[in-house]
Amino acid sequence: MSLSKKIAVFGAGAVGSFYGSLLRQAGNDVTLITRGEHLNKIVEQNGVYIKSFSLGDFFVEIDARDKLDDKFDIIIVSTKSKDTPLACLTAKDFLKAGGFVVSMQNGVDNYKIIAETFGKDSTVVCSVYAGLTVEPYGTVVHSAAGKLAVGGLSDKSKEKALQFVELFKDSQIECKYEENIEEIAWKKLLWNVAFNPLSALLETTCGRLTKNPDSLYLMRKMIDECVQAAKVDGVNIDEHYKENVPFMIQGLEDYKTSMLQDIEKLRNPEIGGILMPVINRLNGMAYYCDAVYKALSFKYGGKFIYTPRLTVDVIVINSVRQVLLIERKNKPYGWAIPGGFVDYGETVEKAAVRELLEETGISVRENDLNFLGVYSDPKRDPRGHTVSVVYYAFSDDNPVAADDAKNASFFSFEKLPSEIAFDHRVILEDLYKQIGG
Repeated sequence: MSLSKKIAVFGAGAVGSFYGSLLRQAGNDVTLITRGEHLNKIVEQNGVYIKSFSLGDFFVEIDARDKLDDKFDIIIVSTKSKDTPLACLTAKDFLKAGGFVVSMQNGVDNYKIIAETFGKDSTVVCSVYAGLTVEPYGTVVHSAAGKLAVGGLSDKSKEKALQFVELFKDSQIECKYEENIEEIAWKKLLWNVAFNPLSALLETTCGRLTKNPDSLYLMRKMIDECVQAAKVDGVNIDEHYKENVPFMIQGLEDYKTSMLQDIEKLRNPEIGGILMPVINRLNGMAYYCDAVYKALSFKYGGKFIYTPRLTVDVIVINSVRQVLLIERKNKPYGWAIPGGFVDYGETVEKAAVRELLEETGISVRENDLNFLGVYSDPKRDPRGHTVSVVYYAFSDDNPVAADDAKNASFFSFEKLPSEIAFDHRVILEDLYKQIGG
């Protein structure tokens, strides 16, 4: 069977790798242009692993390179906003006559930059609505949504947008042609303005932003400014849509936005591409967006120090050599060693005593704590990189589950629960080696 289109995905991170893999699976000749460890892993395994909540888990053989070196029918640009001009400069000699470029990016300015290089007739706009992460390198996790909205900037590019939609017809992903693609791009920017900057600044997930009244207030103010900026471009967003933006997080309650993902990987987040379209259009009147932009620029605009969160865990051992575990109320679920985060200004010993008392009602003194070890694997906690200082202590007091614990019980080493959260099974095995059977 002949391959239908020759496609390059320039800047293939989570978004580009996912949709590029779907296009390859549909029979197109696709090359991912990416870099670093993600590139190395794709080359090593000769493809990309997809772990999708809706499509299942599968592997796609796909070519990956660090630069363009051939002519393509379609070039998909999925870079960060700051890299769009360079992407255009790099890609302009590799598009076949009659081909087109697809902006699969955040923001409302990227496709305009692409159109300046390739012309409106050869520029297609694609808005992405999906929860996607690269975790680990060479693997894309698809956690929510997935639909695409596609449109053109002229009559000729609208025809090409329809061609692009056709490529996804058998992919099980909703890909829909939209006549009013610029309005849709602004509506997508509303979501990004609401969630991305504050999630990065406050280091939290989408669900927590919506539930907290203070962060929700800031979100609404930033959304209002984005609506006013859209009007400058002649786009009017209705009131009902605007009011519902903070609650458009079905399946994304525990999602870390792309800006926060970048920060956790020690990369500078896409601050300008999301906030500057609003700030520039309102010409000094985007007070909330500008304040958040300046705070993010101070914290993450240049070199920054982003450190793991410090936690403590306390293993309680009773006189019959059983260990105390709590059953967690919140994600990640399962049984765990009592513990939690160290407060600012608090020693790890005080935090250990406090967390044990709050979660189990068992009181020990700092002098009762015995040091076991420090556990720092970046993957030990799915919520983010934490480092735990682990202690053990001896007590026959009866536990009473409280705070984050819904149950608390002692277990023998031989009959531990099957579902143990974090790396706590490894920690318990280390304890067993240290104190003996």
